[in-house]
Amino acid sequence: MSKDENCKPDLEDLFDDFAHPNPQIKEEAYLKMSRYWPEESMPRLLANLDQTDIELRRASVKALGVFGRRSLLPLVQIFHASENRIVRTSCLKAFVQVAVKFPGEAFPKEAMEVVELALQDDIPELILTVVPLLSLLGNQGFPLLLQSCKSKNILLAAIAVTALGEVDVPAAEACLKELQTDDLIDDLLRGSVIDALNTLEQRNAGNPSTQ
Repeated sequence: MSKDENCKPDLEDLFDDFAHPNPQIKEEAYLKMSRYWPEESMPRLLANLDQTDIELRRASVKALGVFGRRSLLPLVQIFHASENRIVRTSCLKAFVQVAVKFPGEAFPKEAMEVVELALQDDIPELILTVVPLLSLLGNQGFPLLLQSCKSKNILLAAIAVTALGEVDVPAAEACLKELQTDDLIDDLLRGSVIDALNTLEQRNAGNPSTQ
């Protein structure tokens, strides 16, 4: 038996720690779950996405992020199987956690299809979660982000415009300037475009390498 196997923590002990109020103890528990018990722990974390206990649900969302791509397809299945907006939003928040913890790693086609479905929904919680995800996905999320900027849903369009001002994609500035000159654009949205351009200019001014 290897030294690593010899010190393998007990899974039930890890789930006891996962219920601890101390966030550091929670984090250490789910990191060990991912390392030592991925096949056994991930289904239990996924099952927590419809929990009424908000803290448990949020902790499970964060924990699923450390599993990376392994968690994406199960999350896709849960999203499609549920009509519950809390469950669907939790799936998308777990997507966000994966994108944060594994920057630059492309999402599979099935996950991007879920993202597109969420963008077509009018539920604010989904929109407020999925648009920041697009900005985290960089070039992979950029086409959908640009498409969202032209949406008739003003909330979606405004949030997408703001996100466009924060993405590290060279074409973002040109797209924002094109939106600014669109005579048909909503006045409220035009203000968001100007703010996004200002954000880009300030960032570029602070980073001469982007000039």
